[in-house]
Amino acid sequence: MNSGPVRYNPRVDKGGHTVSATEFATLTGVSRERLRTWERRFGFPHPARSGAGPRRYAVSDAPRVVAVRRAAEQGVPLPQAIEASVLVAAPALSQATLASVVAAAPTPILVVAGPEPLRILYANTALPALGQDDPAGSLLDTLPWFAGSDLERTLLTLFATEAPALECVHPTWSGGDASARSLAYRLPLQPGEPPAVAIAGIDRAQDRRTRRDLIEVRDELTRLRVRERRQERWLALAAALAERFQRETGDAVMATTADTLVRRLSAVDAGIAVYMAGELALGSSSRGLLGPRMVTVTGYADLTALMHEGQPGWLTDAAGRAFGAPAGLHSLAVPITVVGETLGVLVLVFDEPTELDDDARQLLTIVSAGLGFTLLRDRLLESSK
Repeated sequence: MNSGPVRYNPRVDKGGHTVSATEFATLTGVSRERLRTWERRFGFPHPARSGAGPRRYAVSDAPRVVAVRRAAEQGVPLPQAIEASVLVAAPALSQATLASVVAAAPTPILVVAGPEPLRILYANTALPALGQDDPAGSLLDTLPWFAGSDLERTLLTLFATEAPALECVHPTWSGGDASARSLAYRLPLQPGEPPAVAIAGIDRAQDRRTRRDLIEVRDELTRLRVRERRQERWLALAAALAERFQRETGDAVMATTADTLVRRLSAVDAGIAVYMAGELALGSSSRGLLGPRMVTVTGYADLTALMHEGQPGWLTDAAGRAFGAPAGLHSLAVPITVVGETLGVLVLVFDEPTELDDDARQLLTIVSAGLGFTLLRDRLLESSK
């Protein structure tokens, strides 16, 4: 239903503003068809028309129509609902309605007489935590957390000074470690009545949960944005490396790939070790920290497992040092495999280890595949000479 601004036309209804049938339906939640049905069967509401022009409804009828709709939704017959709706035009709420507003409020509301003793005169239905069906007449100091609390100091201040209203933080009415905020204010003193202060909760558990949920959503959005930016950088890196694999061959592409990975991944060093007869031959690395080394694969269980599984993973300190990684740095091994055959290992050295999430594994798999086909291509070219 349209929720745009309502446009008034004072020329049709001299006693007040009128709106179109569509706008009146938006105001009242009663469809145009249902309005016409009520008009035809019960003569209510009664729109104004100029000749054969469209219906225009008096804005002043909107409260009555809403009252009828709500009564009908509760099962009241329409004739009775329409007859009773004339009371809507009363200029003020009844005392019973005002009392129900307080009783049905979704936030805790108390009225306390004082200053000594501090006795509850009234508590609405949002305070079942006091453990009584009707806590009126009970003393606040029976609550185990009340003595010395910020709420006690606030109440005594309001009874003893001219402060109009004060906020305070106190345990939830049921006690425990959680806290709540309330607004306390003096009520007008009536003849023959004791001085009283009202306490209204202004920080419900639901509000705190909503704020926590909002913070979690914002944090998740931040994580998603960081991940999206990282994915964009890594996809660009993969595309650049794929183009390089197509254009370059031999040691040149290996060296430039290692150098690119160091710069793009904020690594300390990177090198490519070629697998030959149970050993990994690492000649040199991008920054010169690794190699030249011949590493026997079976000498390191973690390296053997990674190459068997064909998945990237962090090496133990011993395996990292075997490739020449300095003490205190962390080595990541990426098996280079093509069609089930292991051709080598890409070794990346970092200051700190990081979690290998799906994005990181996908990038490393792409790089590994490109290096694998490059090594295989070079091997085939060499054998054909």
